[in-house]
Amino acid sequence: MPAQQPLTAPLAPSLAQPFSVRIQTEPLDPAAHRPALPGHASGAEVRFIGKVRNDARNATALSHLVLEHFPGVTESEIERIIALARQRWALQGAHVTHRVGPIAAGEDIVMVTTHSAHRRDAYEANVFIMDYLKTEAPFWKQECFADGSAHWVQAKASDQQAQQRWAQRGDAAPAALLAQRRMGALVLAGGQGSRMGYVNKGLQPLDGRPLVQHVIDALRPQVQALAISANHDLDAYRALGFAVVTDAPEYQGLGPLAGIASATPHLPPDLDAILVVPCDTPRLPADLTHRLAQALFAPGAPPAAMAATASSLHPSILLFRPGLYISLLQHLKAQHASKAGLSLRAWLSAHGCATVHFDDDAAFVNVNDRQALAQLHRAEA
Repeated sequence: MPAQQPLTAPLAPSLAQPFSVRIQTEPLDPAAHRPALPGHASGAEVRFIGKVRNDARNATALSHLVLEHFPGVTESEIERIIALARQRWALQGAHVTHRVGPIAAGEDIVMVTTHSAHRRDAYEANVFIMDYLKTEAPFWKQECFADGSAHWVQAKASDQQAQQRWAQRGDAAPAALLAQRRMGALVLAGGQGSRMGYVNKGLQPLDGRPLVQHVIDALRPQVQALAISANHDLDAYRALGFAVVTDAPEYQGLGPLAGIASATPHLPPDLDAILVVPCDTPRLPADLTHRLAQALFAPGAPPAAMAATASSLHPSILLFRPGLYISLLQHLKAQHASKAGLSLRAWLSAHGCATVHFDDDAAFVNVNDRQALAQLHRAEA
């Protein structure tokens, strides 16, 4: 797989560096929130402190928030946001500290400090970072009220509009950054193969190689990491040379979402996006990941992008931001009892999903049964 340089050097979780990110459960300490800066060139320091607000519009008083995050992924996403700010403004330092876990009403939840030679750079970069934190950083917020009730909070339209304002001003990431993003792939091979007579679809031969090998060969030039979700014939899948992850007991029987939920934690934590494809799509296009990434990282884009052709949508072929993983766990927990809403489309519809249209229907052929496999053999003959 191709080597790729990171977007920026990793930001140390220490104030000894001028650019850093810290995620913590402890209360924030504004006095300690000052990155070390070389020399005395900084002429402006702007600090924003966000607090947990008890919204007067709620009939019941807010007790506290609970913030969940995806360790490693959250830090990487905030580092990306700081990197975007550094491209736009002449920053000499920036530090983000964000709390997670239970946070009482009135307590500090986030601090953003920016340093520059001139005040405008520090002011605008600080607002930019906060606007992007509100819309793109993978945090999930639950409001817990004094009467014992609770609910998960969706992103506000006003937050999305604030983020889009920067894109309209031309502050979106340059196209060159797209090529520097780290992509991972997850091949779904954990199904029962019922429409193919309960054989393992991914291991069925095509042109002398199993279907899953065709998928892997198509993806290897496009991603930096790859794993396989499988529940049967594990030795055969492991022989392909990639990590093989079975469905966790709590997700067994929940379809392709079980494979994504179980395998995502086994991929590297510094990925910018994860590509999901089924094991029975042997003709995937060479620009699949790039095209989906263009949509996924467009200004104001939803956290996932799926492929589509003139004949069909393909929700099982999608690219999503790793931060969406926590929402998947919440979705599975909510659907587990009824077994309703377990399709990929149901999960994606709750969060929004961009659609990327491809011209070649044949590139997305899905070998679901023996007849489809026979037709593909004849077409290749």
